[in-house]
Amino acid sequence: MPRLIDHAQREKDIGDAALRVLAQDGLTALSVRRVAEEADLATASLRRAFPTQEALRQFCLERIHRDVATRIGTLTGQGVTLALSMLCELLPLDNVRRTELIVQLQLGSLALTDPSLVKNVHELHSGVRSVCAAALEAIRFTRPHTRTDASIEVERLHGLLDGLALHALWDASQETNTRVVATLNHHLRSLDTQESSRT
Repeated sequence: MPRLIDHAQREKDIGDAALRVLAQDGLTALSVRRVAEEADLATASLRRAFPTQEALRQFCLERIHRDVATRIGTLTGQGVTLALSMLCELLPLDNVRRTELIVQLQLGSLALTDPSLVKNVHELHSGVRSVCAAALEAIRFTRPHTRTDASIEVERLHGLLDGLALHALWDASQETNTRVVATLNHHLRSLDTQESSRT
């Protein structure tokens, strides 16, 4: 009797392996053969799912997008607590999120010269901006009152988040992680209109 294949688990294993290869060995190491070896799968089997390098790279970015969205979708709470939790899912505060950021940076750089990745990178970038907007919504940010100013505030939070993510990536210490989260928390509380009205 043929062995049943758990396709969801297999896709997860392939994704895990591909992200590990990118994070540990770099972009030049990402190949169907190398990922198949890392995932303990037959190369021919993996090649049927990803016939080209471009397909494998796109899969990595899609996987990150989906995983981050899933994690954020399970968060509970309200106000600054929820907003901070959402934004922290985009910071390299553990091995999973650190790997995701390394992969994004590598494939994002490649997208500057590889048109096949532009759409995926743009979707990830837009996704981060959407999380920033949702975080501001979570603290019921109403100041300033114009659409233009609100858009600028989202842009400012996005820029702060990107900068803090790089700080935490280059100095992966608990002290840096604590400082990065504290900085983000301070910024959110400075924008929290309810918090401001109580002071």
